[in-house]
Parts: sequence; C-alpha cells; structure tokens
Amino acid sequence: MTVADAGISPGSERVRVTVERIDKPRGATRVGDWFEVVGSRLFLPAGKSFCPYAMAAVFPIVVMRQADLPADSWLVRKPWICGPDAEENLVMRVEAVYDEPGAPEPESEPESAAGAAS
Repeated sequence: MTVADAGISPGSERVRVTVERIDKPRGATRVGDWFEVVGSRLFLPAGKSFCPYAMAAVFPIVVMRQADLPADSWLVRKPWICGPDAEENLVMRVEAVYDEPGAPEPESEPESAAGAAS
C-alpha cells in the first residue's frame, strides 16, 4: 500500500511559499514573490526580499507541510495563510515541492550563507 492509498498527502523537505494576494502593500513584497525552505535552509530568489513579519507568521505552517498530512487536512485542502497585518491582507500559498531525483536546488544561496560572507 502506498502513502496515497492510505489517504496521506506526503510531506516534502522542500516547501515553497508564494504571495497570491496583497491588497495594500506596505513594503517591497508583491504578488508572485516567493521563498523556499529546504529542510532548515531558507532560499530567496537572487536580489529579492520578503517581509520578515509574513515569514514569521508562516514558518510554523511550513514545518507542518514538511511532514506527511492526512489527505483531508485543512492545509492540503486550503493551503493559504494570511500575513499578520489585517489591513495589508497579504495571502500566501504554502505548497510542498516534489523534486525529480537529481533535480537542482533553488538557484539562490541560503540566506544564512549570504549574510556570513561579509
């Protein structure tokens, strides 16, 4: 019996968070901006930034999506998380990314490595 046969949505070490909606932007984050967490490493596209308050709001959910979930889990059915500013109304999609064997990792350097270079 496979994980799918058991009614389980498999987790993934690699999770992508993408901004799907933002009504009143307060910073540089825009619709389509994204970041990925691979294990415990954070990746952003080169030269891009992401609202740290929105990241803080979604990180606990990213950890949940890295684990196997029941197929009827709210996070599998409705993978949207709101940022902390109600007026801004930033909505992010949290999705597991399933790589092909040998697929390359995200192109940018992990945030921790970029800051350590200076």
